[in-house]
Amino acid sequence: VLSERINESYEKVSSAKTRLESISLEGASVATNEIVLGVTFLQEVTQQLPLWLKKSKELFESEKLLKRQRHVFRGDWTEASIVMGQLQQVEQVLSKRTRTMEEQ
Repeated sequence: VLSERINESYEKVSSAKTRLESISLEGASVATNEIVLGVTFLQEVTQQLPLWLKKSKELFESEKLLKRQRHVFRGDWTEASIVMGQLQQVEQVLSKRTRTMEEQ
């Protein structure tokens, strides 16, 4: 169950990061509707981020508890620390995009 939750979180955070990286908020070639969709997504991620952080910390702590109990993980196990790393990257991209948005 924990593995499924970690993988779900990883997929959600990774797709948000990819989408954030693809958002363009500047330049003459960017259509108004693209800018509106981008700003809307930035706001959605900003609202979701605290929940994602809390959930990933819970996953990390759960995994840490299993490690202390010497649980043997499957070979395809995705570590919770990878989700935490992705979240940090999302935070960085989000702050860059938000700064760009505020400068416009």
